[in-house]
Amino acid sequence: MDAGILPVKRLDRAKKRLADDYDEEQRVAIARALLDDALDLCHDSPFLSWWVVSDDETVLERAKERGLSTLQDGGSGLNDALVLAIATAERAGAGSTTIVPVDVPLARPEDLQDLLDTGATSDVTVVPSGRDGGTNGLYLRPPGILAPRFGPGSLASHLTAAERTGLRCSILSLDALSLDIDTVEDIQTLLSIDRAGRTKTGALLADISRRAAPKPF
Repeated sequence: MDAGILPVKRLDRAKKRLADDYDEEQRVAIARALLDDALDLCHDSPFLSWWVVSDDETVLERAKERGLSTLQDGGSGLNDALVLAIATAERAGAGSTTIVPVDVPLARPEDLQDLLDTGATSDVTVVPSGRDGGTNGLYLRPPGILAPRFGPGSLASHLTAAERTGLRCSILSLDALSLDIDTVEDIQTLLSIDRAGRTKTGALLADISRRAAPKPF
């Protein structure tokens, strides 16, 4: 069994970096739309057995409604939550884990399948963020072979850790997974892509932009 792990922070604490351009109500709506797109991705990728880990009861309830397994985040940080989820998946019989962030609305099931296919000949596979040296996908086989190191510069951290322990590591660039929504620039990039309109996040952001646009005289 191959496990998928989706970590989600509290919706009312998400997307703080957008605070200069979006009010709190809008930021929560954006976080909810990203969650809905991510849950759609999980639902449409049944080749992975999914766990959603969060400290937000609303998130956990929505995941349960979609038939996904859930874990309570103890609140000690993202990487600790992922260690818990990885251990849970491994106890359940997972031979691998695939970790994806919640804020990659363009990601598709075929991207996750590409990640698994690449991982078939690697111990560790990382998908780079397109912008900030982060990690937007992490495949581990077996699940506990490497401790997750998400955070600033996480791509280099994962690669260095794999090299130090002699693990076979692959870098897989995937356009749809490379765009995570953290800044206004990310939103502008998303809205420039035709397919964005078919995502809940893209549709919401386009609507917000239309409402904010100056009315013609």
